[in-house]
Amino acid sequence: MFTPEAIDQQTKRILNFSLFRTSPVLSRFLEFIVSETIHQKEVLIKEYSIAINVLHRSRDFNPNGDSIVRIHAGRLRRALNDYYLSQGIYDPIIIQIPKGAYVPEFIESGTTRSTRDVLSLKKKSDSKPLVAIFPFRTTSQKEGINEFVLVLKEQLSEELLSFHNISVIGYYSPEMKAKIRENVVEAGRLAGVDYIITGSLTYIGKRIRALIILLAVTGEVLSCKSFEKDVESSNFFETRDDMVRNFIGYAGDCYGLIVQDSQKQMQ
Repeated sequence: MFTPEAIDQQTKRILNFSLFRTSPVLSRFLEFIVSETIHQKEVLIKEYSIAINVLHRSRDFNPNGDSIVRIHAGRLRRALNDYYLSQGIYDPIIIQIPKGAYVPEFIESGTTRSTRDVLSLKKKSDSKPLVAIFPFRTTSQKEGINEFVLVLKEQLSEELLSFHNISVIGYYSPEMKAKIRENVVEAGRLAGVDYIITGSLTYIGKRIRALIILLAVTGEVLSCKSFEKDVESSNFFETRDDMVRNFIGYAGDCYGLIVQDSQKQMQ
């Protein structure tokens, strides 16, 4: 129905929208699926190919154990919906991605009516913010420290996932982990997230300190909190369990700050 040139022009209009200008992941996602479709390669648009070509996952990516593509597909659908109900309200071509699929559809909107009359989706003001829980840094080679850090990170992920109006990712490829070590904020932008939770575990004398930081992807520090425990008065595992309980409480604080900040950004 539409020429490749017309679809390309429509894609460029969408990519100029603020939600896409500030999200390299959403831009790459849209460009990839549109390009494959107009070149009649839509059969190749699969969860695996998107993970490799858009999200830069490693070749051993397993869609069954990692929902990152589905999470970003949902974000892309919401971003397209926001575009067509604002800046693109009278655009001639509607690009949409059906639920449960990744191949885009190109729909004629008509030049005399608003795309509000064509879209079946309604604008949502409660689009889920996406939170990345990045690996925590350690400054000690003490036995069990890596397991300690992993437990803290997994506990935060589990607790935040209990809040249904945010999305959480916590698995990263070796390439992304290298980027996280290099620059946390830039890694967050490349991952297409809205908020980052990270931290560190260090020994100070006979005490162990866990530091947890909540960042907006702009680099703004929303919260920074530390938990300390004397490791002499209790064994290593009791110390870990005590800190995990503290982290569970702090997850609720993070959730509240994320919701408040995301609502502020939408105003």
